[in-house]
Amino acid sequence: MRAANGLAIERYSTADLPPADRHEAWVNRDWPSLAPVYRTIPSEPFGTVSDRLRLGHLAITYCSITAQRWERDHSLLRSHNPDAMCVAITLAGEARGIMGANDFRTSPGCVQLSDLTQTSIHESTASQTILCVIPRVVAAQRGLDVSNLHGLVLRSGAASMFGQHLRNLREGARDLTVDDGPLLERTVLDLLVLSVGASGRAVSLPGDGRARAMMIAAREEIERRLESPSLTITNLCRALGISRTTLHRLFEAEGGAQAYIRARRLEAAKRLLSDPGNMEPIYVFAERLGFSDAAHLSRLFRARYGITPSDYRASRITLRAA
Repeated sequence: MRAANGLAIERYSTADLPPADRHEAWVNRDWPSLAPVYRTIPSEPFGTVSDRLRLGHLAITYCSITAQRWERDHSLLRSHNPDAMCVAITLAGEARGIMGANDFRTSPGCVQLSDLTQTSIHESTASQTILCVIPRVVAAQRGLDVSNLHGLVLRSGAASMFGQHLRNLREGARDLTVDDGPLLERTVLDLLVLSVGASGRAVSLPGDGRARAMMIAAREEIERRLESPSLTITNLCRALGISRTTLHRLFEAEGGAQAYIRARRLEAAKRLLSDPGNMEPIYVFAERLGFSDAAHLSRLFRARYGITPSDYRASRITLRAA
């Protein structure tokens, strides 16, 4: 399906197939589906539903699937050997097994990397995952040594932000276009490299890629916590794993991180005041947006927009009634 000018979302489901045919139909799907890459043995009546986005060279699949055993042995390496890596973000469920020589276990929030040119075997419960398939040459261009990342499980704050970014892509797909693909591909790869680097694995982003990735992660973390008192400079640095000096440098063009957060919160207040369905008292969302009280919001709002919050809300009501 596709919204007007939006990114294509490829939907797949076994729900309309006879139960006895569902697993075989899924196994016979074409690449970049991972189904033919593994030998799978269902642990319960099989079923799956997925949505796929294509961003440049990347295929990102949002999948719900029942429990099963997954095997990738040498015979499959010979018959189905895509030269790619897979990044799996677990949203619900868990898996455990062996990749190469590495034992692993995943749980919700984990990000796992696998090299599809190496062997693996694991058992998964019924699960919800995001799967990102990346050609090896593309990963290498971003400084990722795929063969040495096989079986790596990431659990850092940076990995959490990488997963959140992929969830945001699905939610925003209708407002994005195919022409946005190359830029979106770059943001995904930059955040992945940042997540791998946070694990202690050596990576080498070209140019200013690391700073760009940190900026993306910082902006997304700020948006996620915009209406929360937990959005402080200290907590932001802790979540990103960077110093105050580095954070300030990222937002130097905006006058620093605190100034950027204040500006975003003022913009959020303006949206709330413009919303005809939101008539909550100004002091309520002022505190929710991190202002000490309504008077504090009013001073900053007037300094930025030349009008008080109450007068701005009244002007919006008058404009709608005209």
